[in-house]
Amino acid sequence: MKKALKVIAIVLIMAIIIGGTGVYFYLKSFSLKNDGNESLIPTKESKSGEPINVLLLGMDIGTVDSKNSPKRSDTMMVIHYEPKLSEVSIVSIPRDTRVKLNGSYDKINAASVYGGVELSIKTVEDMLGIPINYYAAVEYEGFRALVDAVGGIDVVIPFDMDYDAESQNLHIHFKKGKQTHLDGENAEKFIRWRKNNDGTGYAEGDIGRIKTQQEFMVKIFEKVKTLPVTKMPSIAKMLPEYIETNMSPMTMLNLAKDIPKIKTESIQKFTLNGESKRVNGIWYFLYEPEQNADIIAHLGWKTSGVKEENINPKDINVQIFNGSGIDGAASKLGDQLGKKGYNVISVGNISGVEMRTSHIIDRTLKRGYASQVSEETDIGNIKKDQDSLSKADIVVIIGLDKQNVLK
Repeated sequence: MKKALKVIAIVLIMAIIIGGTGVYFYLKSFSLKNDGNESLIPTKESKSGEPINVLLLGMDIGTVDSKNSPKRSDTMMVIHYEPKLSEVSIVSIPRDTRVKLNGSYDKINAASVYGGVELSIKTVEDMLGIPINYYAAVEYEGFRALVDAVGGIDVVIPFDMDYDAESQNLHIHFKKGKQTHLDGENAEKFIRWRKNNDGTGYAEGDIGRIKTQQEFMVKIFEKVKTLPVTKMPSIAKMLPEYIETNMSPMTMLNLAKDIPKIKTESIQKFTLNGESKRVNGIWYFLYEPEQNADIIAHLGWKTSGVKEENINPKDINVQIFNGSGIDGAASKLGDQLGKKGYNVISVGNISGVEMRTSHIIDRTLKRGYASQVSEETDIGNIKKDQDSLSKADIVVIIGLDKQNVLK
């Protein structure tokens, strides 16, 4: 339930960063916080006019006993900005998305526990096939104060909301259809709500709540753009306590200059497509790349112009099957790839069938994996067949056309 707090803290901070007025005060105070911070993740600078992607992470509080304990990213959003088109897209990534982390499957929100922000960035880049230029990681504690600082937000309540949890001292009561001005405390309740005590609520569960959060984000963006300059310094002073980013003051200033060109109604909002499914007794959100082609296009996959870098071979899990009829062909190719650093997890034969043409099956659709193995093996036929349950990233099928090479 605390997830919503982090979402809105992210929203508010990003809106203030890019809100245009008063940015100088924010940059000055924020840059002091980051001076000498060696832990900040290097940026992937884009050329002038090229699209940028910012990964927004809403972090939980860790354990009750220690704020320094590993923290999960309960909220993940990618903000994509197209300077030449003055377009912004917001893409939410469900926290239960099933991904491979350090060789085994887990939920994407655990990436920050295993490898900090750096692994979170790498995981999102691999899954979506896009570059992440910058990140912003946000704590949620200042949510109420920040919402109050901008003067609250007006919303129309979409459902009758009646939820009480005595254990949390949480009481949510709003009437459907009523225009309501939310201060920080009530905004927290509005965003945290997912269902009533009688079980009624968003038909899509947490996905429905994500959509409401996105709408709230746009409303904050609208509000910040209209704030008087005199309000910005006091708001800006709060931000360094709750946010960490690798975005330089100059980068933020350059972005701020473009924001007046962006029309609120043109902001596009997406949530990744997939399905919730129980795998080995655990509920996951299974991301389906083919169902998200249009969304990925909005994130600049086709327009970013970022040159694809070589991937560390040890990060690519390869299975090899021999369909050529040549004894030992799979083992021989496996040895060759293993010596080059690839993680060959198994080799075997395809019984009773001879394959005329060698080909590569791309199981994960991670950008660059299949093309790199293709270059190593000189097998140009690549088929995409995503399987989130497969242990292999890439499957190599050896056919009769490789007889002379692997004898």
